[in-house]
Amino acid sequence: MRRVGIVGTGMTGLTAAAELQKAGIEVFLLDKSKSVGGRMATRRVGDGRADYGAQFFTVRSDEFQQDVNKWIGDKEVKKWFGDHHPRYQSINGMNALAKYLAKDLCVYVNRKVQTIDFQNGRYQLYTEENEIFEATDIIFTPPSPQVIEILNNSKLQADQSILKTLKFSPCLVAIVELYKEVPYGDHGQLTNPSSTIQRIVNHQQKGISKTSVFSVYMNKDWSEKHFDEHENELLWAIKNEIKEWIGANHIKSIQLKKWRYAEVKRVLHQPFAEIMPSLLVAGDAFLRGEDVTNHSRLESAYLSGKSAAAELMGKNI
Repeated sequence: MRRVGIVGTGMTGLTAAAELQKAGIEVFLLDKSKSVGGRMATRRVGDGRADYGAQFFTVRSDEFQQDVNKWIGDKEVKKWFGDHHPRYQSINGMNALAKYLAKDLCVYVNRKVQTIDFQNGRYQLYTEENEIFEATDIIFTPPSPQVIEILNNSKLQADQSILKTLKFSPCLVAIVELYKEVPYGDHGQLTNPSSTIQRIVNHQQKGISKTSVFSVYMNKDWSEKHFDEHENELLWAIKNEIKEWIGANHIKSIQLKKWRYAEVKRVLHQPFAEIMPSLLVAGDAFLRGEDVTNHSRLESAYLSGKSAAAELMGKNI
């Protein structure tokens, strides 16, 4: 009996699981975090709320648009801004969209996979929590360095060469709660306002927060330079960088999120990699051949999940 195990509950994992389940294949998902979503991440800050991973997504394929239209009809998603390739947002924060997509799936959170083995025709996934999950097929969806770490802890003779070609940049994100509202333009976003800041988002203007909460994304060069510094030093440095745009006296609280593998610097022009029989690696860094954008995004994660599921179902895309 076929049973597919998927590691990671971001857009790729959730999409692949839904496709497999629709085809009548038993599937389960494991995630090391306490919630589904991966970089579809939202945090409560007092009475407010902030997206601090993906802020929005765009649509370029008819395939993705069909599902997005359904999400709009279910009042999970709406257009945020933009006419050419509109920016869509999750109405209640990006993590709410992930939870909506996961609601009918078999998901185990707080399960960090350490090693993987193959015996008697089945894969075994061993977690830090001393559990063993068996499956006939596996889809890994975390960033490739994390997959490589699991493989290095295992005895499988998997071909890691293609995974090692993928390169990532980190991102430091400050979640800033303010005493007063500081509006930004028509939709609450500033892109590249300075040489060190990649993006500032006002979530009250975005419509997901009752109070004035911002996400501030430092650019990849600044993030790479400062990533391993102590949190208190980082928050002080970020406050200094953003005071011109927010005002130091307006800050009520500030938190830090470190994304070690936030941005894909080098993508693969194939929708997944099969590193052993029925052991696939997929994710936003894996682009379909017809994708001319040359960069990762939520849509590429979705399409990679669809392709990986189709491969395991014996279909070709």
